[in-house]
Amino acid sequence: MKAMTTVGCFLILLITITFGLISSCSKQNSSSPSTPEEKEYWTCSMHPQIHQEQPGKCPICGMDLTKVIPDKNDNNDNKATDSQNSKAEQSYPSGHGMITLSSSQQQMIGVKFGKVIKKNSFKIINTAGRVAFDPELFTAQNEYLEALRQSELIHNSPIGEIKRSAHKMVESAKMRLKILGLSNQQIEALKNNSSVGTGLLIPKKGEPLWVYAEVYEVDLSYVRPQMKANIKGHFLGGDSLVGEVISVDRLINPTTRTAKVRIALAASNLEIRPESYVEVNILSPLGEQLLVPFNAILDSGKESWVFVVKDKEKIEPRKITITNYLGDEVTVGSGLTEGESIVTSANFLVDSESRLVGVREEVSAESEENKNKIICPEGKTWHEQMNHCM
Repeated sequence: MKAMTTVGCFLILLITITFGLISSCSKQNSSSPSTPEEKEYWTCSMHPQIHQEQPGKCPICGMDLTKVIPDKNDNNDNKATDSQNSKAEQSYPSGHGMITLSSSQQQMIGVKFGKVIKKNSFKIINTAGRVAFDPELFTAQNEYLEALRQSELIHNSPIGEIKRSAHKMVESAKMRLKILGLSNQQIEALKNNSSVGTGLLIPKKGEPLWVYAEVYEVDLSYVRPQMKANIKGHFLGGDSLVGEVISVDRLINPTTRTAKVRIALAASNLEIRPESYVEVNILSPLGEQLLVPFNAILDSGKESWVFVVKDKEKIEPRKITITNYLGDEVTVGSGLTEGESIVTSANFLVDSESRLVGVREEVSAESEENKNKIICPEGKTWHEQMNHCM
């Protein structure tokens, strides 16, 4: 009985000590002082790494320490500022701000305006070409037709090896035609021909003829079979012929970075010499696009922007993405909406004013951030240029 009493007393003592420690820790946590970052402190304007809890002199340069009162709303303010900055970065080009120009100021510097419009657009690919003289393709087409005839002749042969060999010859000839730029549809259509025309060699009056155009790699994605092409040449006497794209080579010339585009022309009564030089314009439809005048665009190499009229006097710089250059017009992928009014003349003067506003806003934001954070000792004032109390 005495032993049980001793054990009971020991357990009660242990529980009491445990709860006492927990209570003590809780009180310490609840009453713990603010972190150094939350308390006011004294620092040196020339050596900001110095933090002291009492006023005094800098141990490095001997200057009087200045009092710093942290702003409790810094975190929230920074978050709000970051959010505002991110929104501005999405629409404003770097270093710019919204400006206000009165009607008289706009007239004085020659500001003119235009509208963002939406309409069906075409990209015109201008390139050089030549009247085809292609013995290699002529020969490859004849070899394919001959391979087809041989395969048909031995179709019922009882010898499997002969049939397999003929099939390989057909596939090999077909692959060569693909390498030379013909599509599967064109190769299939070739099967119905008993012979290949001489348009690839010596064009004759009344026969179709081909034109080979060299299209740069950057424009190849816009060229597809069945697109229309206008052909001009000295031998046409100022007239033009209309052709149709029939194939685009899969291989790119590593020297010129171009690929061959074959264009079929209708039969003509003109005498046209092979390898004659021609000018080729291929029309590539782009569908409905947002269009702005080329003169409205400013480009730094990293960003492109225009100036959008918010009302009669406020003008806002707006970042945009450009998808295509179409001569005097530019197609815009994002940043603008149909019907908005934009600056089309005196852009560089407007841009200069917008940059000045951007610089002033940046300096003002920095000054506001540092405002009321440093309290100079009695008898001294803050000197902006020297960046310390004097």
